[in-house]
Amino acid sequence: MSDYTATKSPILLILAVLSFAGNVLNPHELLAATPTRSIAVKMGDYRFTPDEIAVRAGETVQLQLTNTDSLTPHNFTLKAENAGLDVDTDVSAGKTETVDITPLVPGTYKFYCNKKLLFFKSHRDRGMEGTLIVSPSGPD
Repeated sequence: MSDYTATKSPILLILAVLSFAGNVLNPHELLAATPTRSIAVKMGDYRFTPDEIAVRAGETVQLQLTNTDSLTPHNFTLKAENAGLDVDTDVSAGKTETVDITPLVPGTYKFYCNKKLLFFKSHRDRGMEGTLIVSPSGPD
């Protein structure tokens, strides 16, 4: 074994272990991997039901998005990157999609359907919009 290999191998091994540990022990990934509860959201007739969702900052919630329309595709869009929210999920007619969210900053955020047919109002303009209310984390 050359001197180069003998002195560099332990360093490479340590770097590999630290890199792996950093990926495994990332607290944001651990939080995102374990939803605390699931909320069913129906999408249909140009509205969300419920149209108001309340969660706590740092709480991971699984949204079960079900499009109840038989022909019309919908979408769930929630953009607030400062709060850790960047969702844009299509849900075909009659289908269900699942999305996990972990809002990081308390506040009020709008979610909506961004679908639109040429020459018609967008689904959002027709009232397909809701509110995510994020309260501070802590005990009830």
